Amino acid sequence: MKILRFLGGALATTLGTGFFPWGPGTVGSIIAAVLFYYSPMNPYHLLPLVLLLGWIGCEAGRKIWGEDPSIVTIDEVAGTWIACLAASPAWGIWGILAALLLFRVFDIAKPWPVNKLDEMKNGIGILLDDVAAGLMAAGVLIIANLFFF
Repeated sequence: MKILRFLGGALATTLGTGFFPWGPGTVGSIIAAVLFYYSPMNPYHLLPLVLLLGWIGCEAGRKIWGEDPSIVTIDEVAGTWIACLAASPAWGIWGILAALLLFRVFDIAKPWPVNKLDEMKNGIGILLDDVAAGLMAAGVLIIANLFFF
């Protein structure tokens, strides 16, 4: 049982990024952007796995540390990944950085509907507010792609 708790905690904290003393969500998002950029597989094909692991990690983190603790960063991974999917390949690393920045802005500011999803006090709620922030960032990037490419 201890091993499952350890594995759940490791997943929830994105292999320990949640323990970073300043901005653990930003650190988790940076790790997600790096993993996205260097992914050996098609990131679109990995999205279902990222979302599933996000949900499992959020549930595990909630059970270990309580309702939506800042130590849980796997939800930032899912949101960042979604935002990065909308970055034009023509932008290269700049697109990934833009996705990361936009995601963090929407995740921290929590505009509607992010703020409503943030009120859900379960694993899926912890995940969905970041998914919504990622979708909002993706929307901005898609509009930018229309104007620039």
